[in-house]
Amino acid sequence: MLDKKLFRFIILFYILACLFALIIALFQKISGVSFKSFTWIQLIMSYLFNYGTKFIFIVLSIIFTRAYIMNKFSLPISIIIHTLISVLLSLYSSILLLGYEKIFLGYDDPITIKVILSRVAYSSNFNFFVYFTLITILYAYYYLKKQKDQEIEESNLKAQLLDSKIKVLQSQLQPHFLFNALNDISSLMDINIEKSQDAIADLSEMLRKTLSIKDVKYITLKEELSILNKYLSIEKLRFGEKLNFDIDTTDITLLEKIPPLILQPIVENSIKHGFSYEHDTIMINIKIFVYNNQIVFEITNNGMQIQVKEVVFGNGISNVLERIDTLYHGNYSFDIRNNRDLGVINIIKIPRISQTTT
Repeated sequence: MLDKKLFRFIILFYILACLFALIIALFQKISGVSFKSFTWIQLIMSYLFNYGTKFIFIVLSIIFTRAYIMNKFSLPISIIIHTLISVLLSLYSSILLLGYEKIFLGYDDPITIKVILSRVAYSSNFNFFVYFTLITILYAYYYLKKQKDQEIEESNLKAQLLDSKIKVLQSQLQPHFLFNALNDISSLMDINIEKSQDAIADLSEMLRKTLSIKDVKYITLKEELSILNKYLSIEKLRFGEKLNFDIDTTDITLLEKIPPLILQPIVENSIKHGFSYEHDTIMINIKIFVYNNQIVFEITNNGMQIQVKEVVFGNGISNVLERIDTLYHGNYSFDIRNNRDLGVINIIKIPRISQTTT
């Protein structure tokens, strides 16, 4: 259906066009150029009937255009279709007007094809102008509306990305995280000064890369994994041999574009909830591949399984899902469940996009 605002504008324009045509007809009658056989009432009623029935046809054509033509045909094809519809409008209005004049005004001449075609030719200019003007208004309105919606979506995505970066930084800058990381680095300095320097470099590089992500919709998987590897290196320093991880993907898949900062919150959640008294050593497996034109992320661990029926997500994962939902207009899936008898599996599926998209 049509937006109310657009429909009101269409009605206003059509009324003005009809009044303009009626005023011209009245002046023609006053000057004796035309409509000599019509009384004033007959002329006005004839115009009201003519333009009233035309309006019904035009509104139905606009609704049909909105539902079946707009965004489905190329511009040349659309122009051809609307040209044919405008001809049908002239034919429709000519036949109805001739019928009205015969029934209500006593028009005696036979209604032949020649008479109908002459009426069609006479009214085509005005019908063509009014119809195409209204169709142009329709296309322009929804084009501008689409542009506005895209701007709002861009603004929301930037806000969500900023919020995501803040959330990630907050989790990274939590006192216990930094305390544990720096404490482990401090202890390592007495044992291996070279490794401790590498750990400091990993910590600073992770924070730098997180902050350096600009307001873009997508980054390459390679860039995303670079940040994730820095995070895992620091967590590995903290947990030592109790934490192991493996990332399985291909060089081609590394070029795929994905929303930034979507893996770290999920991996962090797997580590946080994977450890327990019965699970003091866990393995994080991250598998990323393309299947059926979708990018599939599988993050599994062999730690503690989910103990509740309904999982409540924290801020990190909730933010990830909100951004993905906005970017892909709901065309994605996320599943978290117990992985048979061992650990938990997280699965994200998002559509592939062009590698030139940013």
